[in-house]
Amino acid sequence: ELFNKVNFSIEQGQKIGLVGPNGSGKTTILRLMVGEMQPDSGEIRIAKGTRVGYLPQDIYETLSGNLLSYLVDSVPSRAAIRQELERAEQEIGDQADAEVQSRLAARLAELHQGMIDLNARHPMHEAEKILLGLGFSVEDFKAPVSSLSGGWKMRAALAGLLYQSPDLLLLDEPTNHLDVPSVHWLEGYLKTFKGAMVLICHDREFLNRQTDRIISFEPEGMRFYSGNYDHYLKAREEEKKNLEARAKNQEQ
Repeated sequence: ELFNKVNFSIEQGQKIGLVGPNGSGKTTILRLMVGEMQPDSGEIRIAKGTRVGYLPQDIYETLSGNLLSYLVDSVPSRAAIRQELERAEQEIGDQADAEVQSRLAARLAELHQGMIDLNARHPMHEAEKILLGLGFSVEDFKAPVSSLSGGWKMRAALAGLLYQSPDLLLLDEPTNHLDVPSVHWLEGYLKTFKGAMVLICHDREFLNRQTDRIISFEPEGMRFYSGNYDHYLKAREEEKKNLEARAKNQEQ
C-alpha cells in the first residue's frame, strides 16, 4: 500500500517539490493525477477547464512530424481548428444553397479568427526560442522527431509541454537528459512560468530554486512543508529529534 487517507490540494501558481526514497510513490501519484492509473478508492478532482501537462521519465508514445511542426501542433486545439477549417472550406465549395453558404462563411470566419487568436497566444517564435534553449540547433527544426535519440526525444517532449503552457505542469526528473546550459535555461524559463508545478528531481539545487512547498513521503505517511528543499530538511531534522525524544520518554 502506497497511500492511505491522503488528502491534499494544489493551488494556482504553487511550485511543489515531491521528495522521498525510491519506490515511495512519487511517480505513481503523478500518474494518478493525469489518469494513467486509477486509485483503489477515493477521488482526484481537477477544476473544469484546467490544462495539465505531464512529462514522464520515459517517452513511450510515437512522436511524429518534423521537430518544429511537432512542437507547433502540440497545442491540442490547433489541429482541431485546422481540421474544422478544411471541412468547412470543402462544404462551402460543395454547397449551392446561398443561405447555407452564408452560414458556412460566417463559421469559416469564426474559425479563422480562432486560429489567429491561437497563433497570438502560441506564436512560432516562442516554439523556436524553447527549442534553442533546450539545446536544439536551427538545423534540427526540420529533422523528423522519430529520428532523434531517446534523450533528445525527451527534450522534444519537454519543449512541447513548455510551449503549451498548461495550468498545471507535472515534471518527473526533467533534468535527466539535459546538459548544464539547458538546465540553466530551463531554470530561468520555469521561474517565469505562471502556472502551478509539481516537480520530482534528484538535483537538489534545482529542486531548491524551483519550489515553495514540499510534499514528502515519510515512514509515518505523507507530510507537508512550506518553503523549499532546504527548509524541508531543517524542519524534518527537528521532527526527527522530537520523535526520538518522544520515543525515549515512552521507553522510560
